[in-house]
Amino acid sequence: MQDVLDSVKRFAAGEIEPRAAEVDRSGQLPHGLVASLGEQGLLGLAVPARWGGIDSDLATFGACLEIVGRACASTAWVLLAHSMSARAIVAAGSDAQKERWLPELASGRRLGSAMAGTEAGGGSNPLGIRTAARRNGENWVLEGGKEFISLAGLADLYVVMARTAEPPASLGCFVVEKADSGLSFGRREELLGVRGVPVGGFALSGCTLPADRLLGAEAGGLMVMGAISAWGLVGAASAALGIASAALGAAVAHLSERVVAGARLASLAGVQATVGDLQMQLAGARAGLAQAIRDIEGCKGPPLPLFMAKLAATETAVCVVDRCMALHGAAGYSRELPAERRMRDVRAFTIHWANNAVLRDTIRKGSLA
Repeated sequence: MQDVLDSVKRFAAGEIEPRAAEVDRSGQLPHGLVASLGEQGLLGLAVPARWGGIDSDLATFGACLEIVGRACASTAWVLLAHSMSARAIVAAGSDAQKERWLPELASGRRLGSAMAGTEAGGGSNPLGIRTAARRNGENWVLEGGKEFISLAGLADLYVVMARTAEPPASLGCFVVEKADSGLSFGRREELLGVRGVPVGGFALSGCTLPADRLLGAEAGGLMVMGAISAWGLVGAASAALGIASAALGAAVAHLSERVVAGARLASLAGVQATVGDLQMQLAGARAGLAQAIRDIEGCKGPPLPLFMAKLAATETAVCVVDRCMALHGAAGYSRELPAERRMRDVRAFTIHWANNAVLRDTIRKGSLA
């Protein structure tokens, strides 16, 4: 996979990073970005080679997300959301469903959105989902609504969680296509960070789907979520580490050039100690994530090591980015430099892709079980 990583580095440096500031300023992804991501094979990272993907493992997926996150957080977010939708089809789709959707997702001919579960009043708790799916002959009819959905209105298909029977756990996963009747999109959210990603809600009103839009079993939604959760955790942690790595690199460059009272800031012992601490923190978080990926091989229950690694990596990334912004002095608080953009971007990865507050509670319950 080293060839893949080298290719991603060249692409990120040449095509993604130079446009990151404009993506943040305009709130729009560059024209042709999705097609370019497909041409580079990045949209097929989570898709087996049989269906046109790269068939990467979790470690390679994480390494690619870190590279892209270092270049542009919004692009990393798009890649993560798309990969999660593809992975849901890999995990629960029939051969016919995989043949139908995966080659197009891997090539970039179609863009997928992550698991649509968040609802008003229920947050991202799957047991609080009220969107209903009822049978009507051979079809399914979906009624309800979702909020804070990544790529809302841009993606071509959405993996939607809906209740197929009464609570507590009868949830199913459905593939809803953008052109389906009964699907309508609401306003786009104005985000603090990852501003290039369209995030919003959609309503499902009499949205009628053929039977083959159900992924897996009627009550298999939680199984699908469990099967793909590792990809979301690894992707979010890796992208956050990429943002922090970029912030640290920029800080080191600034400190090497900035002269105060006749001395380069990089020559000061206190500054050197701070940079060394930040390098150590990033290295530790990266190593912890790598170990967690190894630890979950063959794991049949919740991936507790990855919960810990995602929490640690994203919180570490926030601290590193914040400290790097301070190392720039007053200039770090200016919008002329990317330091403040990275501060806004990195926080998003502590909130989404498994909220860190929820992870803390899950870890608390699991650590003494």
